[in-house]
Amino acid sequence: MPPRFQLDEDDDSAHEAAVFVKAPDHAYAAVYSPLRQRIRQAVVREVEREMPVLAAIQAKYRSPLLDHVFILTGMLGNHAFFMIALPFLHLFGGGMFSRGLTFVVLWSIYFSGWVKDYISAPRPTSPPIAQITRSPAHTFEYGFPSSHTTYVVATILYISHFMLYHWATSLTSVLMFWTVGAVIVVGRIYCGLHSFVDVAGGIVIGTLEALAFIRFYPQLDALLLSTPGPLYMAAILYVALKNIPRALDLCPCCIDSYCATSVTLGLALGTWAHARLPFLWWNGVSDRIAWDVSLSPFKSIARCTIGLALVVAWKLLSKKPVTAIVQDYFFESVQSECDDIKPLTSDDKDVSLKTTEDPPDQTDFKIPSASAISECCYGTHELMASPENIARIPIYAGIGIMVYVVAPVLFYLFYLNPVQN
Repeated sequence: MPPRFQLDEDDDSAHEAAVFVKAPDHAYAAVYSPLRQRIRQAVVREVEREMPVLAAIQAKYRSPLLDHVFILTGMLGNHAFFMIALPFLHLFGGGMFSRGLTFVVLWSIYFSGWVKDYISAPRPTSPPIAQITRSPAHTFEYGFPSSHTTYVVATILYISHFMLYHWATSLTSVLMFWTVGAVIVVGRIYCGLHSFVDVAGGIVIGTLEALAFIRFYPQLDALLLSTPGPLYMAAILYVALKNIPRALDLCPCCIDSYCATSVTLGLALGTWAHARLPFLWWNGVSDRIAWDVSLSPFKSIARCTIGLALVVAWKLLSKKPVTAIVQDYFFESVQSECDDIKPLTSDDKDVSLKTTEDPPDQTDFKIPSASAISECCYGTHELMASPENIARIPIYAGIGIMVYVVAPVLFYLFYLNPVQN
């Protein structure tokens, strides 16, 4: 059965959100393991219990001004923001701190997406909840946990550690930083995109992730810079992507996981190559891009322009040829018995979402066969195995290589590096 969508008519045209109609409960019971189903049912019951409270919050506090504020803060967690903001951390010589922070941000997308696919709990129902967003693709994803909350908590904890223990930053600055994060988290509830239990799950996962990276990232960074470092990173990526849980519905969380983790692969490859090109080093430091406060404003702006242009150009120009190569030379079509589930294409996720006002009809939902279930060939399986998705690995890995190899080479050739001391 092709995906069905329904329009949230409570929102005006600027806030339209297409809401994916999930499979009926008996389908999950037939496909998922008993443990997975019990966890899912517990989360679903909690979301349903919170619905009156969530609706009351919107009824009492919703206003055009707050709509715009929380829409803008929600955009701090989308692909465009990460693609534009994260490279600057590295171009200004952030080194290991920038790499650690990038890993924290991008792997929080993987960890939260993994849990979303495993539990498969829907977002708050719309209507009665109005889902306020300018990124309708978010409403296709499961609800628990909140990805925005996961990455905000993980990121702020990681940065706060450096602010307090390495940079001697005042406590007031740290509290202001946390206030911004709290606004983003509150906005997920205000916008009707998450329940309290979704946010709580994101806080727990983000906290655990941040603590792990604070403790172990220096060792991981040294491992990735070693001679077999690229092999280690490729192995980590393979294990992570291969073990994404298959969800019954076409939740695009797996697409985000492929994109985010592939950037960290490219970051590791780029750093490894940079460390083996001595002409790019500054004052003998091999693992960070040359930069110093002594650079003129003109050179700093030129470096930012070159770095951002490389990332954007690679992302735009590489998609078609890389996908064609994967399709023609390296991809074997995956045939499963889930013919009733139509794979979601990149165009469906990134550009437009078809909607219908017809009420959902779940009586004809075809549950995958036993053989398809045993091979995990249902729901998101075909979405993950599509050539468009496999192509995302080299496409997004290329971003890290652009930042750590191509951009520094251009800085060197155009004399945009600081003078060696």
